[in-house]
Amino acid sequence: MKTNETPLQPLKWFINFIFIIVLITIGLNIIGILFIPFFPESKILADFLLVPNFKWELPIIGLIITSILLNIGFIFSLYVFKKIISSLFKSPLFTEFQISSLKLLGQLIIILVIIKTVFIIFSNMIFGESELVGIHIFSFDSKLMAICMGLFFIYLSYVFRRAKELKEENDLTV
Repeated sequence: MKTNETPLQPLKWFINFIFIIVLITIGLNIIGILFIPFFPESKILADFLLVPNFKWELPIIGLIITSILLNIGFIFSLYVFKKIISSLFKSPLFTEFQISSLKLLGQLIIILVIIKTVFIIFSNMIFGESELVGIHIFSFDSKLMAICMGLFFIYLSYVFRRAKELKEENDLTV
């Protein structure tokens, strides 16, 4: 009995698992963020969401909205990555969908890292924390590593586009 096992199968399962976990976690996080204005005296909620004391001020509301948008952006980028992996299973390589999705994923990663960095800076300014944003060069969770991954996906989309052109050219000559 032959199975459709490929080297990408464990990655596909892992991405599906992570996607479900992230949806649940970020969903609960967004619900918690939305409840902060209604329970500003809740010390447990404030500690859990790292918001020391809530007051109805424009900068704090902006941070809440930005936090929700960052979470949605992360879910969307994970969804795009999930779709790319699925398309590598189902469709032939070097499709226009794969090319545009790889480029979109790279752009999303870079934009989200920049917005998250600005978000942390403003959050620290508003709440008076002196913690630096930090670059953490020698770590896989660093901002520089994430930007490099984004640039890699953009470059990979360029490689896929070039491979598609070469494949089409080769198909015409045969």
